[in-house]
Amino acid sequence: MNNIIARIALFFSLLTIVACENDINAIMNMDKQLAAVEEGKDIESMYSQTGRVKAKLTAPTMLRHLKPPVFVEFNTGLKVLFYNDTLGVESTLTARYGKYFENDANVFLKDHVVVINKKGERLDCEELNWDSKQQKFLSNKPVRISTVTDTLYGTGLESNQDFSDYTILHPSGPFVIQDSTMMQ
Repeated sequence: MNNIIARIALFFSLLTIVACENDINAIMNMDKQLAAVEEGKDIESMYSQTGRVKAKLTAPTMLRHLKPPVFVEFNTGLKVLFYNDTLGVESTLTARYGKYFENDANVFLKDHVVVINKKGERLDCEELNWDSKQQKFLSNKPVRISTVTDTLYGTGLESNQDFSDYTILHPSGPFVIQDSTMMQ
């Protein structure tokens, strides 16, 4: 009887040894996948061009994905302050999600994107692209711009970075056209 128990124990021991074989390549690939993302918390980053500070980004968290194409993801929101040459705030941008592509310096923003310029004009949209090299905002989605006197609607937008000069590509909604010659 003891001989049978010893054989069964030996059989299970051998089975366990064979089942626990580690493939070094599989372990190295698993380690690479885990190391392919860097994480940061309480992010504060300054963006400069030609030696001048242009913007300051703050975010609760940041994930930097190292597998090509390399990108940085702000999945819990972000806020950007855009500065003029004297470090006065020209405009602010907030979004609940952002993705920065390092190779082409473009930023994709989505989920309740808001841009406000120093005149108080406000852009609301669900998706917006920021080309940091050209310092432009672009969108092909519905947009709403609120000014002191009007609310403008449309699809598509081109704007400079400080949101002081913008164009709605396909305006829509109610229009009120005031012609000074008709007011006589």
